[in-house]
Amino acid sequence: MTERPERVVLKTELFADPEALRAALGSDGPIHRVVLPDGMPSWLVTGNEAVKQALSDPALVRGVDAAAPELRPYLGLASDDFVLTRHMLFADPPDHTRLRKLVSQAFTPRRIERLRPRVDEIAHELLDGFAAKGGADLVESLALPLPIAVISELLGVPVEDREYFERYAEILTGANSSSDFEDIVGAGRWFDEYLTELVSRRRVEQGDDMISAMVAAQERDDRLTDLEVRSNSFLLLAAGFETSVNLIANGILALLRHPDQLEDLRSDRSLMSNAVEELLRWDSPVSGITYRFAREDTVLGGAAIAAGEHVALSPPSANHDSSKFPDPARLDLRRRTNGHLSFGHGIHFCIGAPLARLEGEVVFAAVLDRLAGLALAVPVETLTWKETFLVHRLDSLPVTFEPEAS
Repeated sequence: MTERPERVVLKTELFADPEALRAALGSDGPIHRVVLPDGMPSWLVTGNEAVKQALSDPALVRGVDAAAPELRPYLGLASDDFVLTRHMLFADPPDHTRLRKLVSQAFTPRRIERLRPRVDEIAHELLDGFAAKGGADLVESLALPLPIAVISELLGVPVEDREYFERYAEILTGANSSSDFEDIVGAGRWFDEYLTELVSRRRVEQGDDMISAMVAAQERDDRLTDLEVRSNSFLLLAAGFETSVNLIANGILALLRHPDQLEDLRSDRSLMSNAVEELLRWDSPVSGITYRFAREDTVLGGAAIAAGEHVALSPPSANHDSSKFPDPARLDLRRRTNGHLSFGHGIHFCIGAPLARLEGEVVFAAVLDRLAGLALAVPVETLTWKETFLVHRLDSLPVTFEPEAS
C-alpha cells in the first residue's frame, strides 16, 4: 500500500485531455489524491482496470449519506429532497435495482432499434434546414436539436416546451463549474414544477411514452413515489440527450481532424458501428464521474480509501490507458474498442447507451451522405468548450461544405 501523497489541485480543462491530466498528476498510477475544480478533496481514478473496479465496488456508494461531514459544503443539491437527485443515478441497491428495472424496459436494444427510421427522419429534416447554405454550426443545427427531439418524443414532452427544456438543461450541465449555484437551484425548480404539471397531465391523458409508463407503474403497485417519477423523468430528459450531443459534435470534429479516417468511413460504411465506439473512446462525452463515497475503508488501485472519502473517476484517462489501448492517442476506426468506459460500467452503466449509439450512427451517416466537402470553418485551436469537468461539450462547431442543390 502506498503512502498518502499531497493533493494535486486540478483545473477544469484537464479533465478532457488525458495527456495533460497525466502530466499534471505527475504519475502514471491508477489513482491520485486531488482537489477537484470545485474545491472538493477527492481521489481521482484514471487507470482503466481501476475505474472498472471503482464502478463495481459495493464499498463505493452513490448515496451522499456516506460522505464525510467535511464534504457536505460541496454536495449542494445532492443532499436535499430535490428532483435533481432522487433518481436511480444517485441511488444504491435495493432502490437502484427497483428503479432501473422499470426504466430499462424503454431502453432495450430491440426497442431502441425500432426508433432508427424516426431518428433518421429527424436528422434529415434538420439537414434540410441548412444543407443548401454551404455552412452551419453543427452543434446548434444538428448535434443539439436531434437528441433533444428524440428524447422529448420518447418521454412525451410537447414540441412547444422543448426550447425551455434546452435552456434550463444547459444550466445544469454546468453544475460544479460554470453555472452559478442560484441558477442551478432555479433550473431545478423549473424542472420540478414543469414535471409536476406534466406528470399530472399524464395521469389523466396517458400516452405511449416513458412518463406515462412510470405513472401507470405507480398506479399498479405504488412502488414509485411522486418524487421518484419526477426525478427519474428529469434524469432521462437531461442525461438522455447530453451524451448524444457530445458524441455527435466531438465525433464529427475528430473525423475532421483525421481526414484519412473520415474518408475511410465514407468509403466503407460497414465500419460505422465500430467507428462510433472508437470515437466514444478517443474523445469521451463524459469528462468526470463524481459523487461516489466509501461507506467503509477499502483499497482501490493500491490506495487505502478511508470511509467517507470521495472518489471521482476519469473516463477519458481510462479510455487512453496504454495498457488497455496501445497507442491510445491515435484515432483508428478499425481498432478493437472493447473496454472503453465512456458509458460507465457495472450497475450504473448508462441506460441510454443504445440510444446514443444509434443516434451517432444515424447522424454520421446522414452527414457523410449530404455534406460533401465538409471542413472546419475556423482553426481548430479557436474552438471553445463548456466550462465544466463533468462533460466535454463544444460550444459550437462551425463548418463549411458544398451547398446541396435545392
